[in-house]
Amino acid sequence: MTPFLLSGLLLLTGAQDAPDADVQIAPQTEFQTPEERLDERLDALAAAGPREAPPLVDEIHALWAHSGSDTVSLLMDRGRVAEQAENADIAARMYDHVTQLDPDFAEGWLAAGRMAAQAEDWGYALETLNTALTLEPRRYDAYLTIARLLERANEAEAALEAYEDALAIYPAHEAATEARDRLLALLAGRAL
Repeated sequence: MTPFLLSGLLLLTGAQDAPDADVQIAPQTEFQTPEERLDERLDALAAAGPREAPPLVDEIHALWAHSGSDTVSLLMDRGRVAEQAENADIAARMYDHVTQLDPDFAEGWLAAGRMAAQAEDWGYALETLNTALTLEPRRYDAYLTIARLLERANEAEAALEAYEDALAIYPAHEAATEARDRLLALLAGRAL
């Protein structure tokens, strides 16, 4: 009779004992909810260097982008396509529909905030980005967008704080590190 491997268990047809040969059994992995996986990946990102971070970021963004709603996913996809085609009005409308349909979906608020910033609607941009952070405080990309907005408004100290908040979550983010260092130098120069 021939042994079969099924779900990590060695099953034998007939009444034979297990063979003496070394049998490799695949390790069992524990099921993780998307939230558990996100927590694990964000913890890893906090300790990752520049080489390890990009695949973690890709996975984190994929987890954040999952809405659980076909309608919301379709609207987000249409918004991204419009954004890539530089059709800001349609992109903003798609993202605004998302925030109305699923007000607990941080990704929709972040996208709406990004489009508001692009349209220079600073008040709405900050409101939507802060909503995204209220829903998901680990959105380093929201902190980065806020930091850039504050920097454009010549609010260097507030921008520095937002960059530091982003770097607390994603320390290997090169652009945020450069911006933080630039602002630290600028503020040090002002203090002299």
